Amino acid sequence: MERQSRLYKRLAEKYRGHNSNQAWLCYENALYHDAKEPDGEGRENFCQECCSEMKLLEKEPDFAVAKTAIVLLSYNHGELTKACIESIRQNCAPESYELIVVDNASTDGIQEWLRRQEDIRLIENQENQGFPAGCNQGIALAQEDADIFLLNNDTIVPENAIFWLRMGLYEEKRIGATGSVSNQVVNYQQVPQQFETTEEWLEFAAQNNVPMEHPYEKKSWLVGFAMLIKRTALEDVRNRERELCGGGQVEVLDTRFSPGNFEDNDLSIRLLLAGYGLRLVKNSFIFHYGSKAFQKIPRRFIALLQDNRSKLAEKYGMDLVPASKVEMSLVDMVQPLAPSFSVLEIGCKLGATLARIESLYPDAEVLGIEENALLARLAGEVTSVICAKFPDTPVEGSFDYVIIDGLLSAQSEDLLYQAGDCLKAGGKILASVRNTQSVRERESGQEGVGATLDEITQLCNRCMLQIRSFHYRPAKLSEADRQRVSELCGGWDSPQRPLYEAETFIFELGI
Repeated sequence: MERQSRLYKRLAEKYRGHNSNQAWLCYENALYHDAKEPDGEGRENFCQECCSEMKLLEKEPDFAVAKTAIVLLSYNHGELTKACIESIRQNCAPESYELIVVDNASTDGIQEWLRRQEDIRLIENQENQGFPAGCNQGIALAQEDADIFLLNNDTIVPENAIFWLRMGLYEEKRIGATGSVSNQVVNYQQVPQQFETTEEWLEFAAQNNVPMEHPYEKKSWLVGFAMLIKRTALEDVRNRERELCGGGQVEVLDTRFSPGNFEDNDLSIRLLLAGYGLRLVKNSFIFHYGSKAFQKIPRRFIALLQDNRSKLAEKYGMDLVPASKVEMSLVDMVQPLAPSFSVLEIGCKLGATLARIESLYPDAEVLGIEENALLARLAGEVTSVICAKFPDTPVEGSFDYVIIDGLLSAQSEDLLYQAGDCLKAGGKILASVRNTQSVRERESGQEGVGATLDEITQLCNRCMLQIRSFHYRPAKLSEADRQRVSELCGGWDSPQRPLYEAETFIFELGI
């Protein structure tokens, strides 16, 4: 089995000609692994070769690699904080990072341990400042040119996890932030595997955190549990916002979201608005215990989520959270017969569904149409987007798939006709439709887009489209809801049950 030091030296030589930053990072990682491996022949020459190449790369005009400032917030759960810090020490090159810990007035004795750690720059708050303000304190203490890695203290950082985040960050100049996959995380950053123990997850990480042919997925936001932010992008965002507001201080994380949640959505949006892309790095797995600070107060936590989501909507003039959804039921229906195929999404919102398709099928050509100017602007940093109203603006070319997510109603003839005209011979329309007959919809009296199953069937007949397949996503029903469904369809075992329990119908349509 090839030594990791030799593997990363070979990778450095591969990147040497076209990306000096990634080549430099690979040489640095090769030296880190070489220092950990048993002594072997040629070690001195190996180190000299890597160091010599790194010095040459540092002279290239596009070289921009910065040290990583790891900002860790501590609030009780001292054993988790210790384990997190030890994993960083064991699995990261010491010269590649600085470690900053902000303790938010812990009461479990962890502060005494932190004070004794010579490699930690410590801030001790006398009261809990919350996540956004605490992170801002840590960022202010970091070296001026250091990239910022926001990391939850209830994590374990496996070998190569931060290295691959840095590789993603320097893949392109206009990438502003990268994020890790994990065992417990939202925003479609969770891996599908399931293991019982931390040890099993770390074994998985050893197999996952390796060179990968297509490791990146474009994102409309990244979860702040493990988010690496390029310093130059961060300062660009802050300078831009200073100009817009006429000067003054601009917070890195917006403290209106204290004590925490949705400040990562907000920072992601601000990076996108400044023209920076976000990348999920699939070969950077970090183990996450998950939400330890909020587990004892679930009701308060739910209320906090609702309140901060409202604050985010108020800040940007609309609720952007549903716009970032990946409709996996439609993604899973994409079954191309060739590596290269084309997808159009009508009303693509933030482009998250198209970005997932691009990630799964790197040779696919995707295009989104979005009439909302803010959504189109943000989505333009996630995927290829036209800001236009459909079907008023015809789209040239023909597509293998046309996606319509949540836009259809019983009166959508023009939309479906025009969508059909965009298809190649044998192409498919993939559509999700809110079920207005569901027990939840009947009780809420909500109006807007959506239709019953009968209405969609009639609509397809009028548009001369065949329903090739369909399934449904059931709503989360309370016991009272289930009783109501049983009353409406004459028993819970009735074949009509899906008509009332379905939240969304998923269709595959063809000409």
